[in-house]
Amino acid sequence: MHKEILIQELRKKIELSPDVDENYRALANIYVADEDYENALEIYEKLLQRFPDDAQALINTGSIYFYKKDYERAIQNYLRAGKQTPSSFAVNFNLGNVYAEVGSFSNALKYYNDALEIKPDSPDVYSAIGFLYQDNEDYQEARRYYQKAIDMDSSCAEYQINLANVYQKINEFELACKHYKIAYEMDKSDKKACLCLANAYASLEDFSEAFQYFERTTQIDPNYYPAWVCWAIALADSGDLDKAIMLFKHAIELDVSKPNAYLLLANILIGEKRYSEAVELYEKALSVASDKTKIYVLMANAYMMLEDIKNAAKYYRLAMKADPDNLEIKLIYVDVANNFIAKKVA
Repeated sequence: MHKEILIQELRKKIELSPDVDENYRALANIYVADEDYENALEIYEKLLQRFPDDAQALINTGSIYFYKKDYERAIQNYLRAGKQTPSSFAVNFNLGNVYAEVGSFSNALKYYNDALEIKPDSPDVYSAIGFLYQDNEDYQEARRYYQKAIDMDSSCAEYQINLANVYQKINEFELACKHYKIAYEMDKSDKKACLCLANAYASLEDFSEAFQYFERTTQIDPNYYPAWVCWAIALADSGDLDKAIMLFKHAIELDVSKPNAYLLLANILIGEKRYSEAVELYEKALSVASDKTKIYVLMANAYMMLEDIKNAAKYYRLAMKADPDNLEIKLIYVDVANNFIAKKVA
């Protein structure tokens, strides 16, 4: 109630004294604290109508637009702020972030480097550049920048995880384990770090260690869907299909809206020649998946195993419609359709 009264008072002050910028800032801060970005944006825009060169208001407005994924307006506001304060670390770092988000590597790198010239001891910038290179699949450069961030601040778990992710990507699993473990030891309640460590041990085929960390992850959060799926995958890789099937089913119970567990369980059942059960799971995956092409192909393959050429042709046709440029699917569909026609004629 007190906050609502304060909001009303500040709005009245703005109305009575529109040239006092502090009132706008105070009111916008309340809205930002409440994550009420629409009202915060309204106040910042009113402030900028009065004070169009207010760099901090421009930065804050740009950040709200960035949060709203309106990247064009975010860039516009950051650039306007940069004209007022070209040596602003915040302006250059934020521009780097927004250009990275829209996939403009050269612009992102330029503004990150400009930020480093202003503040050369910022590990956040080195980490951001590392992520930029990682996103462009230049893992060696990504590793170099993540290591620089760690050299500046070895106590940041995020930097350790970022570096570990690169090592995982380039199949240096022992180094991945090392850095995931450092991050996990910093905060043993961090389920993501624990799960990453489990997956890294699984990549090393050190399943006894992997299973310990999978279990710890599910103890931290029993409803953490990715942990159960990853644990099931590791169990399947280790040869324990019965337990893997059980954990995939548990993951499905936790979240029926995600296709991953349906698909992975169905693939195991295909290997076990339990084709009808697999088809049922593929159907469920189709009902929740946004990209259906691969599932259509898997469905078609399962029907081929069941010697149901009619349904196999149906799902290959659906896959072909979903991805008309895929020549392989088209050739398979034509072959299956011809076999179906030949059988009908015979």
